[in-house]
Amino acid sequence: MTTNNTDLTMAEDPDPFLTAQSTRVQEGEFVLLVFADNRHAFAQALKHQRGKSPSVKINKRSYSTSILVGLPYGTVLELNKQSGLVPLEEGEDVLPDFDELMQDDGDNDNFDKVHNEEKDNRHLVDDNTSQAITAKEVLKMKDDPSLCGSKIVKTIVKNSASFNTKTSFSKAKYIKKKQMKYQPRCRLVRCTSSSICQALYLKDPRKIMNLREDALAQILSYSNVSAGSKVLCFETTMGIVTGACAQRMGGYGIIHSIFTGHAPSFIDMIARFNLSFVEHSSIQWVHAGYLFHDKDHPKEELKGEDLDLAERNKLVWPCPLQRHTEDYLLSIESEKKQREFLQRRCGRFARKLTRPTPDENAMSVMDSGKKCDSLIIASSYDPISTLFALLPYLETSCPFVIFFEYMEPLFECFQKLQDEKLAINLRLSDTWMREYQILPNRTHPNMNMSQNGGFILTGVKLCPVHGKNELDDDLMKEIRLRIGGRRGKKRKQEGVTTESSSKKQSK
Repeated sequence: MTTNNTDLTMAEDPDPFLTAQSTRVQEGEFVLLVFADNRHAFAQALKHQRGKSPSVKINKRSYSTSILVGLPYGTVLELNKQSGLVPLEEGEDVLPDFDELMQDDGDNDNFDKVHNEEKDNRHLVDDNTSQAITAKEVLKMKDDPSLCGSKIVKTIVKNSASFNTKTSFSKAKYIKKKQMKYQPRCRLVRCTSSSICQALYLKDPRKIMNLREDALAQILSYSNVSAGSKVLCFETTMGIVTGACAQRMGGYGIIHSIFTGHAPSFIDMIARFNLSFVEHSSIQWVHAGYLFHDKDHPKEELKGEDLDLAERNKLVWPCPLQRHTEDYLLSIESEKKQREFLQRRCGRFARKLTRPTPDENAMSVMDSGKKCDSLIIASSYDPISTLFALLPYLETSCPFVIFFEYMEPLFECFQKLQDEKLAINLRLSDTWMREYQILPNRTHPNMNMSQNGGFILTGVKLCPVHGKNELDDDLMKEIRLRIGGRRGKKRKQEGVTTESSSKKQSK
């Protein structure tokens, strides 16, 4: 009986650290809708929101997201004006199969299966006379809710006088272009650090300092972010680095994220990562005023009474309700709504009791016994002054990573670290990424590619007392003599010693 009770308790209240991610979309989660033309749209899967069904705006038209709840990730959806987002069967692709449309109506003698065909596009003239359907008729078909996108594409292809004279490659491009316009489809993608970074980079890369998903992966790898780490992060990339660290650590460890202004400006972006309670609670916000100071802006001292802490100590669990709250609770007629109200109120008091104060967050960075294991800087501020202000809070022999849009400030930072012998294993790099089109008989690099995904400076902090950036010249000579130095150098020295010994013997 004891085992059964334990199993029931574990089933009702599972460990938040051991809860696996669901393969289906849960209510309240953010998802990404990825289209064939590489457009990305964020959507929140909610059945009801203040009595109204929430919507996502695509092509200047709103679509309800209530259909997304319960769908498995990877589902392909088709946009329909009459029924909204329609989930398709498993196996469907974002671009529909167009083998049926590729068949010629006329003579197929010149068509070769391996595409070694005599047809070419030399006789095609773009004078808008090859299409029998007018633009008004196409708009009328689009406005007709009874016509689906596949029928419109089929009608356009059928009424094209020059379609049968094109090569198979031109036909495929023509059909793909019409399908993306009149038969739009999208795929349901989970919001991860990679997918979110890619979506924001394609939308407006300047807002995230041209941070590409491959550069984000290098930042996490070089900084050695893992479960149980204590990470100090200063970023102005809309919360991508902070959310990626929280997802990677899985709730184990602490992330001290530095912000400027009155409050963190990227709370909404952190919500799109769909972090669990333990992952979200691992992020501790630290104001920049506690760590950065100069003559004009003196350091904020942690003296005096912590008002937030005093207010939190006044709360006692279970927290009693105030009189006006009790009157409102009694005025609710439905018992179900009363439970929902009490559940929200309990969650509010629980957050107040468990949320650390700003002074406590700053104390955990400045005056705690353990320093940070990793330092990540991806901000638009000066890298040199930012690094030298945060380097004292990093433990020795621990890595630091600096990401910046341009190379020159990082090069100056590289030189200063090398001159003052503060770090070893310094490396300044950038990544060149190119996307390839993989199709039968036409695999080639894409014509358009991103020029630059930013520059990354990495290194390992040395101990300011015992650390040495390089060995002495005399010690280096001894080591080279022992291991042989350059190729052939040891043999020459050995030959010189033998010749000198023979001369001494002859004498």
